[in-house]
Amino acid sequence: MPPDIAQINLTAHGMDVRTMAGTMAEYSTKGLHTHSHHQVLKIRSGVAMLVDGHRRQPMFGALTAFIPADFAHRSIVLGNPVAYKSLYLARDLISLPDDEIRLFFITPLESALFDRIQILTPGDLSCNFNKECLNLFLKILPGEMKRTAAIVRLPEPAGTLSEGVIQFIGKNYAGALSLKDFTRVIPYSERHLSRLFKHEMNITIFEYLRLYRILIASLALCEQDRQVTQIALETGYESLSSFYRDFQTVYGIAPKRFRSTFSSVAGGSIVPV
Repeated sequence: MPPDIAQINLTAHGMDVRTMAGTMAEYSTKGLHTHSHHQVLKIRSGVAMLVDGHRRQPMFGALTAFIPADFAHRSIVLGNPVAYKSLYLARDLISLPDDEIRLFFITPLESALFDRIQILTPGDLSCNFNKECLNLFLKILPGEMKRTAAIVRLPEPAGTLSEGVIQFIGKNYAGALSLKDFTRVIPYSERHLSRLFKHEMNITIFEYLRLYRILIASLALCEQDRQVTQIALETGYESLSSFYRDFQTVYGIAPKRFRSTFSSVAGGSIVPV
C-alpha cells in the first residue's frame, strides 16, 4: 500500500462488527485512508463527497454506500456539517463485490434495521435484538445493492494539466465558458489543451463541465428550496430546456422528480468514515 494512504483500525479487540455515528465538519481524513472491514455508510443529513483514487461521487438523501475493506477513500463535506452512521463488517460476514465503492438505494425496512443496530463494544453483539437486526440486514443487503444509484461520478484529475482545468471549472462553471477562457489561464493552444485533457481524463473538457454543472444542480435540488429555473441559471445554463435535457441525460429523470426522491434526516463527534 502506498505510504501516503493511512490505515485506520476502527474495530479494536477483534470485533467483527461495529457501528459509528457522528458529524463531519470538513472531511474524514486529509488524504485517502483504508480500514480492514467492509463499511456500509449512510448520510443522515447534509452532503458528502466520497473520493477514491479514480472518481468522486456525492452522498446525500436516500443513498447508501458500500465501501470494500482495504479500499482507499475519504469523505469531503460540501456545505454544512454532515451527520452520518457507519456499520463496519468483517470480510467473512458477507460476500460482496470489492472492486469499487457502490452507491445504492435501500428499502425502508433495511433502513430501519440499519438505524437500530448499535454495536459499540464486543458485548453489544450478544444482545439478541442487535443480533437479529444484523442477521436480517446482512441477508437483505446483497439484493439491496442491486438497486444502484445513477449518481454523477466525476473522474479524479490524472495529472497537473487536468487538475488545473478542473480547478478552473470549479471556480467558473456558473458563467459561459469557451476553450479560449481556459487557454487564458493554461498556456496551451485550444487544440492541444483539448487533446491532453481527453488523454488524461477519457472525457472532453466540456463533457466534464456538463457533469460538474449537473452535479452542482443536483446538490442544490436536494439541499435547497429554490426554483429549478434559478438553479439552472446559477449552474451556467442560459436555457432551461438545455438544463432539463442534460439533467435527464445524466440522471434519467427530470429535476423535480429527482428532488422528490431525496430527503434529509437530522443527526449529529467527528470520526473517520
